[in-house]
Amino acid sequence: MTTWFWIVAVLLGVTATGFVLLPLYLKPLFVKKSRKDNERDLVNVGLYEERLADLNVQLSDGGIAADEFARMLNELQRNLLDDTRDETPYETSHVDQTVSAEAARLPLVLALLVPLFAILAYADFGLSWGAIADVEIADEIRSADPHDASTKRRTLEKLAKRLEQQTGNHEGRFMLGQSYLNLSEYEKAAEIFGGLFEKFGGDASLASYYAESLFLADARKITPRVEAAIQKALALNPHELKMLEIKGMDAFQRGDLPVSLKYFSMALPAAEGQRAELIRGVIARIENQQQQTGQPVGKTKGEAALPDTGRSLQVLVELSDSVTVGADSTVFVFVKAVKGPPMPLAVQRMKASVLPALIKLDESMAMMPGMGLANFDEVQVVARISSSGIANASPDDYEARSGNIDLTLATSVIKITIRKRIKDQ
Repeated sequence: MTTWFWIVAVLLGVTATGFVLLPLYLKPLFVKKSRKDNERDLVNVGLYEERLADLNVQLSDGGIAADEFARMLNELQRNLLDDTRDETPYETSHVDQTVSAEAARLPLVLALLVPLFAILAYADFGLSWGAIADVEIADEIRSADPHDASTKRRTLEKLAKRLEQQTGNHEGRFMLGQSYLNLSEYEKAAEIFGGLFEKFGGDASLASYYAESLFLADARKITPRVEAAIQKALALNPHELKMLEIKGMDAFQRGDLPVSLKYFSMALPAAEGQRAELIRGVIARIENQQQQTGQPVGKTKGEAALPDTGRSLQVLVELSDSVTVGADSTVFVFVKAVKGPPMPLAVQRMKASVLPALIKLDESMAMMPGMGLANFDEVQVVARISSSGIANASPDDYEARSGNIDLTLATSVIKITIRKRIKDQ
């Protein structure tokens, strides 16, 4: 690979240099032609001067009249112009050749700088623009034996050192993170993916990789940092398969079969092939386990003693790129009845810095008895950024509303994007 690289590099350098030097070698041919033309011009000028002298003598001796002299002079000058038209006088050509000789040095210097600049740009000791070392490391990673962990670790050490010098090589960092994940170096993988996610916060795939790495690093348990990472990933993509599977597995391990069933049921539409078959098998197992324990599907053993939140809505709240607000700005997300009192049926308060966010609004968030989601069938979700920090609306507040929602029907995640101020709607 390296040998062919240098062969091609040398050929390209020679070709590029040839484009600069070739005109310099061809120019002398045109210079010689110009000199022959100058010699002919000198002969024509000499003949012109002799004929002009004869005419002057004839005019002085009275051999020709003045008007005849003028006519013959005009004809003589026209002939001279015809013989020397589009030609360059010798003196001017000589000066131009001198200038061209001086100017020829500049292209020669530039031609020599072409390969030197290429070496400086692409060599490891230069700017390292796509150096061959990067290609070799990538080949090592792709061709490495998956069972030879020690060799892969040595290759990753090389890549990590390269990336220390290439802060803008995000593709290399992503490859490094994936390789750490495959080698079960979960903390290192989480550090890589976390750094990339900070830079590209809207990338749902990076958010998923980051959450997965944290989950594996914390012994496959949903710790607070894992939960926060999963929520960010689901906020960017509510149908992210890995995150739904992790939530489902965690609920199953805790014995919360309805919640586990819920997440695996949400994951099934996003799965394909063998993975979809595995999820169907898990769903069937959960339902069978519930039936064996005498529980109706959707209730765990002893769940009757727990508070039932009843109706609920999942809302994904996003902020448009055109909206600029402070990170500490207060965001209110609430549900109100389409036909009923203006009082919110459920409300949640957060900071603008957490957006986008996936939240849940349920009956436990009712502000007073008899005024919750269970009491109204047709509702609307509102997301508002308060300029004053209080719930009362102001014309300068940014606000977005969903369409009418029928709570008697099954509902998916409701997406709301905040774009305009109230006074502009």
